[in-house]
Amino acid sequence: MNDDFVTVAHVADVAPGSGKTVVVGRREIALFNVAGTFYALDNTCPHQGGPLAEGWIEGTTVTCPWHAWCFKLTDGKMTLGDYASVDAFDVRVDGDRVTVSRTPRP
Repeated sequence: MNDDFVTVAHVADVAPGSGKTVVVGRREIALFNVAGTFYALDNTCPHQGGPLAEGWIEGTTVTCPWHAWCFKLTDGKMTLGDYASVDAFDVRVDGDRVTVSRTPRP
């Protein structure tokens, strides 16, 4: 496995339709399982720091549990405009291990 990716969970640790907070380096990452496809975003909502891993998932959108800001799981962009986003990270599944890139996508 590439050194740029770190194992953060096992597939069974994140039930479909849920999120989990994991740590990659010094960052908290929100790891989501949407029908067996995994996504990873910075866990901190840019509005007031809400934990995105505890948000509501609908399709490939997560809603912050604090003030309902919504972000696309695919790229971290806010659904209501271009004025906010969170970093998105590449995710790989290798057998039962879920790995996340140490650095966000450009």
